Amino acid sequence: MVAHERLTEEVASRAHLSKADDAAHTVRVVVAGLAHRLDMPLRQRLRQAMPGPERDAAYAIVPPAHDTPAGLLEEVARNLQTPQERADRLTHAVLSVIADEDPALGRALREGLAPSYAELFTAPESSPERLSAAGDAPAPLSNEEVRTELRRRPQWSGDSHRLTRTVGLPADRTAPLLRQVEKDARELRHKVDHTTTGDGITFTLRTRSVDAVTRADLEMADRIDAAVDAVGSGGHPG
Repeated sequence: MVAHERLTEEVASRAHLSKADDAAHTVRVVVAGLAHRLDMPLRQRLRQAMPGPERDAAYAIVPPAHDTPAGLLEEVARNLQTPQERADRLTHAVLSVIADEDPALGRALREGLAPSYAELFTAPESSPERLSAAGDAPAPLSNEEVRTELRRRPQWSGDSHRLTRTVGLPADRTAPLLRQVEKDARELRHKVDHTTTGDGITFTLRTRSVDAVTRADLEMADRIDAAVDAVGSGGHPG
């Protein structure tokens, strides 16, 4: 079960909400909208995973709405009385926290929805990415530079467009690892994409503003490596 305090704290952090009450209300609205798009068994699973204050929001008896993610975002925007761009960020915040805190549930939800919904389970951009010294955009690395850096990071693979690493950990270490990576990403002001599969967690790094690998991605890769080493050995980083 996802803990109420943890859920609201993380949503508040990712969505830049200043009040816990705002975060709790946002969670209920997004969970209700999500439940309307799930079949009955998956609705029940979502409801069982939610903490008490949010559990009733996942209750729905109407037939599932077979629409696109845009329909969910429109519903969230309408019920929260917020612009759709803001609703997009809030929805990403709620669904990514649920997926991070309960990876098995997150995987089941993604598999139970149309593929177009998968992107909503990634964390929203926490803040603008770091710029190069010139101040205009991060500087992409060349293929040769990336190859050189990958030799120093044997757990990673990729090219000048993106870096990836798949980490296999016991189930009870997955959530601590994702929490630490999210903390590091906020500190570095950098985006990290991840997917959870039967083989573990796959992290993908790229600097979106230039659609390429930059020094910021390498720094984030090093943070992920440190988190894996600490969490995998049973430690508690940070």
